[in-house]
This record gives sequence, C-alpha cells and structure tokens, in this order.
Amino acid sequence: MQKTKIKRRDLLLMGAGTAALVVGKFADSSINGFDTADKSDLNNAVARLHDIPTDIGNWSSSSDAELTEREQEVAGISGYVRRHYTNPRIGYSVHLTVLCGASGPISVHPPTACFEGIGYTLASGPTPTLIKSDDGNSANEFNKSSFRQGDASVPEIVRVFWGWGTDGAWKAPSNPRFEFRGKSYLYKIYVTDSRIDTGEDSALPQIETFLKDALPAITTALSGQDSVPQ
Repeated sequence: MQKTKIKRRDLLLMGAGTAALVVGKFADSSINGFDTADKSDLNNAVARLHDIPTDIGNWSSSSDAELTEREQEVAGISGYVRRHYTNPRIGYSVHLTVLCGASGPISVHPPTACFEGIGYTLASGPTPTLIKSDDGNSANEFNKSSFRQGDASVPEIVRVFWGWGTDGAWKAPSNPRFEFRGKSYLYKIYVTDSRIDTGEDSALPQIETFLKDALPAITTALSGQDSVPQ
C-alpha cells in the first residue's frame, strides 16, 4: 500500500493530469501569453535538460516513471527529466524532477496542492531557503515544505524543495507568474526526500547535500555552457 501511494504522489507532484493545473493554465494565459513563446528558444531549453549529468560526484541516478503524452499536454510540459539519485557513500537518496515549458503553465500549481490531494497534510512551510555555493559567492533560493502521511500505518514525512528559473539559477518568488511573465520558456525544479516519522525533528539533510553537490552541474547544463562538471 505504501508503495502505491508514493508512486501516485510522485506523479501528482508534477502536476500531471490535475484539474487545478488545467484551470491555472488557462486562467493565466492572459497574463503570460502562452501562445507567444519563442519555439526556437523553448526547443533549445528542452534539449538542455538532457545535458544534466546522470552521475554527479558520488551521486548516481536511475530513471523514474515517465509521464504520458496526455499528462504532459495538460500540464503544459514541453520536456522533463525525472531521476532518482542515490549516494551510497552516505546512504542518501533523493528524487529530482526538472520540467520545462512555456512560462505560464510551468509557473503555476505548487506541490502543496498535489500532496494534500492524495492524503498528505502540510507539516511545515512553504518557507524560502537558500542553498549557498561552497565559496559563498552565489546562492539559489527554493521553497521548502514538509508533508506528513495521513495514514497512521504509513508514518512517512516527505520534504519538497522547489523553485523556478531560466538558466539554472533558481528563485522562489511569491508570485512566479508575474516574476517570469513574458519569458519564452521556464524551468521548474523539484527535489524530494522521505523518512519515517518518529515524532522527532530528525530530518537528514539529503536534499541540501544533493543540491550543494549537484547545482553547479545543473546550472552549467541549463545555462548552455560547454563543460558540465562531473
């Protein structure tokens, strides 16, 4: 039972096939001008998704479940990457999703709506959090929330970090629809981890560790730079 719920959670996290996303997509069209996106820019941005390395430092990845064409169409997703990254040296595990599409549909539908729709309750957040580079010269901002599984037989806590950007530098604006209006394309990133709920605040820094290790490579890939660090 737990496996089924987690799989459904991962799919809904992407906003695929949900009524809320459909409504948000068309309601925002007058603001973001979905139909005016530069197709060349968008296609190039989608192609750069596949430059994100499958192996980053001590992290290796496998592919997660794919979205159907219908799910991508409804959510306004032109391209995406979904991977499960693990670091066997420290025993950490995260799920990475990066979506790309026209700025309007990609800017809507936060994961809070998805989780609550499948039986999770919001335990904390959303709150902005910064992930700084090792040299301290740059920082990326993400929203962060935690969700608790409502079924007492599955005492799971899921954390989600998410943000938006156009070149691998991530922001968590209060109103992403306005922040990125007029852009030809937009990336949206989700990183999730999970743990058993012991009743204590004992979350491992799995996402934080992954992002510090992986963001340089992700930024290089999505910004179109030539060399992607491994």
